[in-house]
Amino acid sequence: MEKVFALPNGEELVASVLGPGEGRGTGAAQQETYSFLTRPFDPWMVPAEGGFLAEFLAGTHDPSLADTMLVGRIDGTVVGTAWHGTSRDLPEMGGYGFVFTEPEQRGKGIAQRLTELSIQGFWEVGGQVSYLGTVNPVAQHIYEKHGYRHYNGLTYRALRPGTDGATFDEEFFGRAGDGMVRDMRMGDIGSYTGLVMLLEPSEWIVRDFTEAMFYAPPAVQASGCLRPFFNSMTRHTAGEANAWKVLINDRGRMVASANLWAPGHAPVRANATMELQAAPAYVDRAGEVIEAALEHAAAYDVRAVRAYGVSEGRLGVLREAGFVEEVVQPAALDLGEG
Repeated sequence: MEKVFALPNGEELVASVLGPGEGRGTGAAQQETYSFLTRPFDPWMVPAEGGFLAEFLAGTHDPSLADTMLVGRIDGTVVGTAWHGTSRDLPEMGGYGFVFTEPEQRGKGIAQRLTELSIQGFWEVGGQVSYLGTVNPVAQHIYEKHGYRHYNGLTYRALRPGTDGATFDEEFFGRAGDGMVRDMRMGDIGSYTGLVMLLEPSEWIVRDFTEAMFYAPPAVQASGCLRPFFNSMTRHTAGEANAWKVLINDRGRMVASANLWAPGHAPVRANATMELQAAPAYVDRAGEVIEAALEHAAAYDVRAVRAYGVSEGRLGVLREAGFVEEVVQPAALDLGEG
């Protein structure tokens, strides 16, 4: 689908909205978009993001993902891009990223138009919440025009119109059965982002040690919003021993995650690190995903698994799963005063 916008300066912006499976491949158009976004001589992405972007443009990604690529052109030249990903089976939670406007074209309203198309399309397929990350005041202003509001740290989220933001997390991630364990999928990008960014349980200070994500009141501190998912998925797919198990409740929502990965080089490949998250209503079920991840790793001769914890609540879950305290470093994590 193409939509034409008349910009304030008289130029026309032609926005191509490429839904799941549309306009994908490895031809000149996709290469142009890839080069525009990755900026070979002025890179701004981490390698994991660039790798998955190539898959999204080519259409070779995990089929659980339903993604929309938006490309804006003026006089046939790419001037702006945006991307939104969600689950093909249950498109409730999404992630918005790869938003970039050619520096010389900024101030014309390009990102604003692409963001509008993105979020409208997400609501049309039943979306409930979309997440993005930014620290740029100009970008924040653009996103706020289309329903995104500051949520947590650098994370912004847009809730479906009419949704009560004060009660959303508690209700959306609430108890609905004991849940079932399955593998993480690319289509879970929005679900995982929502889970790891939850403010509760607030006593779980360590959210993802590998990605340097910690709850430092009043927010979860992180270097990115979608980036931790891309980095973690890259590690997950790098070796057979790596396991990423999630707990899905009876409403189809992710409520716990155990991500275990081992370095691929001897002699340390028999040692793994595990990251753990759980919604408050499912802390008592976190052991299920831990057990599944450990069983997978054991089948590939992983002999030692380490996890990090500071608060008693998280440490208690790890102890129940068979972890024992190995090293105590009380001064290693300085979150400042308060």
